[in-house]
Amino acid sequence: MSSIVCNYQRKVTLREISTALAEAECSHCGISAEELLERGERLEVCGEELYSDLSSGERVLLPIPLCPSCHAKNHQDARRMHNPCQIKARNSRECLE
Repeated sequence: MSSIVCNYQRKVTLREISTALAEAECSHCGISAEELLERGERLEVCGEELYSDLSSGERVLLPIPLCPSCHAKNHQDARRMHNPCQIKARNSRECLE
């Protein structure tokens, strides 16, 4: 599905992928699936944290469509290094870890 390593893509179901891609645009920058196809790219699915329970450690993720550029940015940590876990990358960027 993606050219980048994404832990979320290993556990997402085909139904969740179909639902996310039905939006037909990147949820971060808004580029359409059609525009991406013209450039030889396509939307990718990643997870966005809906909420987390600090006491249990449980996290609920929603599948979201992202263009390849936004997907790569979603996985960059504070040092601009790729992290396969988008949550750890975001926590690093936000100085939570």
